[in-house]
Amino acid sequence: MNQFSQAEKEVFALAIDGHSISEIQDILHKEEFTIRNQRRSILKKLNTPSMI
Repeated sequence: MNQFSQAEKEVFALAIDGHSISEIQDILHKEEFTIRNQRRSILKKLNTPSMI
């Protein structure tokens, strides 16, 4: 997890807990575009197509 930024760690933890993008937006007070970009970055770093 050291390859993740702090923001990516927060998004990843919430996604793993089963939160949707809109729920993550509400929790972290960020735009949908930002959350989607951070998720995309996480998936790229993990070399996986999805969070599942």
